[in-house]
Order: sequence, then C-alpha cells, then structure tokens
Amino acid sequence: MSEPQWSGPGIMQSFVTLKEGSKITQETLDRWFEEVYVPELIKTGIVTAASIWKAANPAYEKQNMILYEAPDLAPIKQGKLREDHVSRKSDMFPTDGPVDDFVDVESRILAREEYYEIEKQPKDVATTVIYAAMQPSPGGEVDLDKWYREEHNEQMSKEPGWKRTIRYRLLFQTRNDGKEAEGLDFLAIHEFDEKNKLGQNVQPLEPITDWTKKAMSECKSIDAAIYHKVTSSFRLAVSR
Repeated sequence: MSEPQWSGPGIMQSFVTLKEGSKITQETLDRWFEEVYVPELIKTGIVTAASIWKAANPAYEKQNMILYEAPDLAPIKQGKLREDHVSRKSDMFPTDGPVDDFVDVESRILAREEYYEIEKQPKDVATTVIYAAMQPSPGGEVDLDKWYREEHNEQMSKEPGWKRTIRYRLLFQTRNDGKEAEGLDFLAIHEFDEKNKLGQNVQPLEPITDWTKKAMSECKSIDAAIYHKVTSSFRLAVSR
C-alpha cells in the first residue's frame, strides 16, 4: 500500500506526563492547555480542534492523551507551528522555561487513512474511545488494512455505543526527554458515546474470527487502551 503523505487531514497526538518532582501540578498543566496553548493553536487555523483524554485503567502507562485535529498536515510539515508561532512558555509556570521543563511529552503526527461511520455523527459525539495501535510485520501492511476494511470495522460498528472509527498512519514521532519514541505505524481511534459497555481494558470482539486471530498473530506489536474524555475537556473549532 502507498506511504502516508504530509498532506490532507490528520492529527497530532501527545502523551503528557508530569516529570518526577515537577514544579507544576496537573491542574496547572490542564489550565495552561485549555486557556493558553490550545486557543493559540486554534488562532493559527492549522489546528481546528483539540480534546483531552484520560486512560480508564489507572495502571496504564500513558495516562493523559491529547488529540489535535488538522484539516491539512502540509503547514505542520512546513514548520508553521514552531515556537515562534505558538509559545510553550507561560506566566502560569514558576520559571521562564517552556512546558517541557515540567513534563515528559511523546508527540506523534499521523495522516488519516480511513474515516468509517454508518450514519453521519456530530463531531463531538465521543465520550470514550478505544485507542488501538498496531505494528504489522514487514510486508503485512496490506493484509492489516484489508482486515480493517472488510471485517473489523463492521464488527466494531455493532458494539454498544459505537459511533465511528478513524484510522491513521504514522508520519513522525519524537520525545522531549531524549528517549526513543515507541509509536506504532497503524492507529485506529474507535469512538463511542455514553451508551458504551467498555470497561477499563480493551477486550477482543466476540466472536473472535479466524481472520482476527491471523491479523493479531502477524503483528509485531499492539498497544491498546480505553480513554474517557476529561470532564473539563475542551474541543475548540473554527470555520474556514
């Protein structure tokens, strides 16, 4: 299958964790995102929406996920969200340093691969999502894509509260702590409303088909978790 492109719609995805002994609290960090950083991103017109998510399982490593939606990834590739456009410093912080002094951030940029829904849904319909990242074995990308399109999407759509599934391909990833980023190449975000029956952990869909068993066994790595939209979360959008 073709390689993902730095054009068209996609997302920026960040997993944010307070550093050990951080001089700011989670509350301050959340306020900065909501009141300062995201509004400045929105003003650029490059990012048109954002949402904050908390892992359902308190033991899951990546507790805080932020999703930023971009109608076109090209301006991001061109560097139009650099520090000189959107500051990472704030009077809310105890020093003149950027937010990176207080938090560990793993950032990813992903291109949209598929947008699947049975009926047109409101943009903000999701209260809960399944985050499902997969790394197929070399040469297995086509088979994994086919499994989603021809079986798994439809099977997922029958789950209580399901509203849509959006799939992405990884373009770029980095960490601010110097460690190696561990993002996987394929990502699915399955969106659900409040009628979902999801628990703390992702469970296989029943019945587990032979194709599903094959797709799972042929993946080198899988990372899956359930996230709830934060009560004080925000989703800002502009019309362009």
